[in-house]
Amino acid sequence: MRHFLIVAGSAAWCRERAAQLLTNRPGVVWVGDIAEQQQLKQVIPAIRAKQLLGEEFHSILFDAHCGFDADAFAAVSGTINNHGYLLLLTPPLHQWPDFEDPDYQRICVWPVTADKINGRFLQRLSSMFLHTPDVQIISQGEAHESVPLPSPVTCITTSTDDQQQAIDAIVHVASGHRCRPLVITADRGRGKSAALGLAAAILLNKHEHDKYHIVVTAPAMNAVETLFRHAGAQLPGFSSRKGRLFTQDRSLSFVAPDQLLKEHNSADILLVDEAAAIPAPLLETLLRRYKRIVFSTTVHGYEGTGRGFAIRFRSTLDRITPQWREMQLSTPIRWDPNDPLEQLTFDALLMNAEPADEDAFANFTPDQLEISRITRDALLQDEQTLRQLFGLLVLAHYRTRPFDLRYLLDGANVEILLGRYRGEIAAVAVAVREGGFDDAMMSHILSGERRPRGHLAPQTLSLHCAQPQALQHNFLRIMRIAVHPAIRRKGVATALLNALASTAEGIDTICTSFGASSDLIALWRKNGFLPVRLGLTREASSGCHSLLMLKPVTENGRQLLKQAQERFFKQLPLLLTDNLNQLESRIFLPLLQDAMHNRDLSPGSRELLKRFAAAQLPFDAIFPELVELAMWAARSGDAERVSDQQQDLFFSRVLQRESIQSLATRLQLAGKREVQRSLQDAVQKLMVAGTTEKR
Repeated sequence: MRHFLIVAGSAAWCRERAAQLLTNRPGVVWVGDIAEQQQLKQVIPAIRAKQLLGEEFHSILFDAHCGFDADAFAAVSGTINNHGYLLLLTPPLHQWPDFEDPDYQRICVWPVTADKINGRFLQRLSSMFLHTPDVQIISQGEAHESVPLPSPVTCITTSTDDQQQAIDAIVHVASGHRCRPLVITADRGRGKSAALGLAAAILLNKHEHDKYHIVVTAPAMNAVETLFRHAGAQLPGFSSRKGRLFTQDRSLSFVAPDQLLKEHNSADILLVDEAAAIPAPLLETLLRRYKRIVFSTTVHGYEGTGRGFAIRFRSTLDRITPQWREMQLSTPIRWDPNDPLEQLTFDALLMNAEPADEDAFANFTPDQLEISRITRDALLQDEQTLRQLFGLLVLAHYRTRPFDLRYLLDGANVEILLGRYRGEIAAVAVAVREGGFDDAMMSHILSGERRPRGHLAPQTLSLHCAQPQALQHNFLRIMRIAVHPAIRRKGVATALLNALASTAEGIDTICTSFGASSDLIALWRKNGFLPVRLGLTREASSGCHSLLMLKPVTENGRQLLKQAQERFFKQLPLLLTDNLNQLESRIFLPLLQDAMHNRDLSPGSRELLKRFAAAQLPFDAIFPELVELAMWAARSGDAERVSDQQQDLFFSRVLQRESIQSLATRLQLAGKREVQRSLQDAVQKLMVAGTTEKR
C-alpha cells in the first residue's frame, strides 16, 4: 500500500519538518522551486514534472507553497511504487483556500490579478483531504505523534497475466492478418508501456536475420522512456541513441506525430503510445497509412483520457478496420489493487469522473432540454453536478486534464452553460470572455510590448489578421462544448449555442478556435460561424492547423467579421502555394465555400477549359483558367461532384502547385500520363456539373 502524508503550516516550517522526515532517505524527489534543497539529488519545478514519467520512486515531496500544479501532482503520484510515500506541503488546510497560490499566474486573465482569484479549487481539495481517513496530516502548532516513515522496500516487479496477454496480442498484430489493429487501454501502473517495449524486443529478436523496423510515436518522447527501457534490456546487441535502438538491419525508433504526418516512414509495425493525447484526425491518418498498428493509452491520464478516445475512435476503427481488437489491463504492477493514493488522486482531481448513465436519456426529446447558466460557487457546492459536468468534458475532449478542473472553478473570465434533462447533465458549454482592452493596453499590444495571457481571439485578429480594432471588441470564446453521446445529432449543440448567443450580455462576437478537421468545420459552419484565421503551422502534438471562427452578435461584430473575412479570402489562395501547401483539400475546400462572392466562369474561360479536358491544351497554357475553375468549384460546392482522389489531385495541383511526380507517388498513380488524364477528367466533370447547375 502507498501512503499520503500532508505537512501543513508555514512554508519554512513545512520544509524543515519535511527535511527531518526525509533525512538519510535515498531516492527522494522534491517537486517545487526550492533551489536551496541541496541535500536532495533531484529538485524539479512542477512545470517539469513530466520528466519523472516512466520512472519509479519511493518518496516524492510536492511543495504546494510553490504552487499547486494539478497536472504535475497527478503525474508524480503515479511514479510512486508500492509502500512509498507522497508528502504534500501546504499552508494550514483551513487557510489554504485563501492562499495566494503562485499557480494562479497561469489562470490570471487581464484585468484580473492573482489576489482577486477565488480559491474554489483549493477549498474543494482541502475539504476532501481533511475528510479522507487514509490521509495523514501533521499540522504546525498542533500536538502530534511522531510519524516515522518506514524504510524503502525493494519491490520485485513481475508480469501480470493480462500484461502477458497484451504482449502476445501485440506480437500477433505484427505476424497475423493485416489491417487488424489492437487498442490497449489501462490505468497508470498497469504495465502497458512495458508491454509495448517487451513485445518490440520479441519482434526484433524474432527477425534477427531480416530487415525489420518498428516505429513508435507518442505526444512526447519522454512518454515512451519506459517502453525503450524495457525493450533495451532485452536487446543487448543493439546500439542506443536518444529515441532509437538499432543494428544495421533492425531498429526501434521514436518519431513525433507531426513528423509522421509529414514523412512517409516505412515501418513493419507502428506502436502509438498515449493515443488519447493525439487528436483523432491524426490517428485516422496513421490508421490508413500503416497496416499493422497498435494503439495504447491511459484510461485516467493526467493529460488526456482513454475513455473518450476509445468511444470516439471506435466508429473510425469500425469504418476503416472493422476487425480491430480491444483489450484492457486492469491489474496494477507498481502497487496493490484498490490503492488508496490512486483512489484519492482520482477523486480529488476528478480523473475518474463519469457522465450520467445513458439510460437517463432513453426518452429524450430536444424540447425537454432545460438550458441555464451555473455559477462556479453553485458548482462548488454541488459535487454530483460537478462530477457529471467534468465527466462529460472528459468523455468529449481527449485532452481534458486536471488543470481544466482548476480553471473551471477559478478562472475569473469563465462562463458555464448547462443543458439538463430531468436533472441529469445532458450538455455543457464552457466559454471565456476576452477583449475589451483600454487604450493604454491596446497601445502596449500593438507595439509588441505586452501579450496579455488569454484573450486569444482579439490578439489573433489584431496581430495576424490586421484588425487592430478587434482589441476593443468584447468576445465570448467557446473553449469546450460537449453533448452526451446518447443524445448527439439531435440539435442539442445548436440549442446550446443559440442560448449562449441570446443570453450573452455585452458581447460583440462569439468565437471558437480548434484544431481544424472537416467534421468540426462542418459543425461550426452549420451553426453560423465563419472562418477568419487559419494557423500557418501544424501543432506538434496534433498535426492540425488551428482555425478561428466568428459569429457576430452586434453590428460592431458584423463589421469586424466582414473586414476579417475579406482579408482571409485574399490571403488563403496565396498561402495555399506557400505555408499551407501541405494542407489537405478536405480542410481548405469548406473554408473557401464561405467566400463572399461567387463570380461565374466567363465564356472564354469555359472554352479554354473544355479544350484542356479534351487534351488540346497543356496545363501551363491555361493555368489562370484552372485557378479560376478551382476557386469557382470550391465556392459553389461543385468540388464534391468529383471523387475524393480526383478532388485531392485537382486542388493540390492547381491551388497548391504540388508537382506531378509528388502527386503520382502520393496517390499511387502510374506516372505523369495518369496524373494528366485524371486532371482532364476532373475538369470535364466540374464543367458538366457547372453547366447542369446553370440550367
